[in-house]
Amino acid sequence: MPKAEYDPEDPLEAIAVELPSDQDTLVPMAECFIEEFMRSGYSQEQVFGLFQNPLYAGPLMVTRARGTTFVRQLIAETFKKWGKGDRHV
Repeated sequence: MPKAEYDPEDPLEAIAVELPSDQDTLVPMAECFIEEFMRSGYSQEQVFGLFQNPLYAGPLMVTRARGTTFVRQLIAETFKKWGKGDRHV
């Protein structure tokens, strides 16, 4: 059950942290999303759909930052890199 306050005494308390970086990590993050869903059996078109879906904040952030053309190209390149480039978005 969700709770409103963080318990510093709970060793199993999940804590999210943001790590600042001067590097552009958007592309490697997007490739990671693509590979994860590709390896789970998603088609290129299904993966592209996730990058349009507001319920997937990370992929949607990539689409908003770089555009749909970039996302489609990255999906195709990633699938090809893994030997699954026969189906196009």
